Amino acid sequence: MSARGRAMAAAAAVVAAAAAVAGCGCAGGAARPVDPPPPRTVQLNEPGARVDVEAHVVPGYVTVVDFWADYCGACVTVSGLLAVQTAGEPRVLIRKVDVGDGFTPVARTYEIGALPHFRIYDKHRRLRHILVGNDTRDAAALAGQLVAEP
Repeated sequence: MSARGRAMAAAAAVVAAAAAVAGCGCAGGAARPVDPPPPRTVQLNEPGARVDVEAHVVPGYVTVVDFWADYCGACVTVSGLLAVQTAGEPRVLIRKVDVGDGFTPVARTYEIGALPHFRIYDKHRRLRHILVGNDTRDAAALAGQLVAEP
């Protein structure tokens, strides 16, 4: 092979190696891909069905669990208020649990006696606040305080 041919082959090998390194994400100093953020709001269950709320609390995020029912007008109001007040804070997640009608399995499991009912978990997945009735209006402010904690 001529000198020119060897030089072209070497250049092609360098380009191929660079492409392979870039494609595998192992180039020096390259950041690892970041996982996409979890969805902001998720309905966890069918009406009244039991659900493991703690399994849906995401580490690194403040999670507000909103226990609600179709017949509860106040639930719809405070849920909408919470969504609007936390819309600019991507580190606050909302997980909705439909307690259904009456004394359902999920209502018994979480001892839901009155609606609206919120439970707020911090970034370390610890239950920090239980809010019932009019106190649920404070959920966005309390969630914001938990976001600010280390």
